[in-house]
Amino acid sequence: MTAERRFYTWRKCSTCRDAQKALDQVSVEVEERDFFEDPMSREELAGLVAAAGIENLFSWRSPSAKPYRERRDSVTEAELIDAMLAEPRLIRRPIIISPDADPIIGFDRKAYAQLRP
Repeated sequence: MTAERRFYTWRKCSTCRDAQKALDQVSVEVEERDFFEDPMSREELAGLVAAAGIENLFSWRSPSAKPYRERRDSVTEAELIDAMLAEPRLIRRPIIISPDADPIIGFDRKAYAQLRP
């Protein structure tokens, strides 16, 4: 297993469970972290934002994002990070961080198949 490959998920999320099954099918092992049970620190989240971009990481479709969608052109990255820390549902999931690939945000079966086992 590649110890550096991290899989950020929420175990109650059906998309995250489907993503885990897809990873299993291509024999890709990951270190799973349910960020609802084990919340991210500001530094961790800021690092993910730096790696993947706030537009990709913030869950704009979430019902909790409504007040931010209305201000999408003016809301700051810091405000969005604060919001994601306060409400993890605003973090798009699942997330795979791997040393051999760009961050994968959301369930992307094709991208998972390209990861080395």
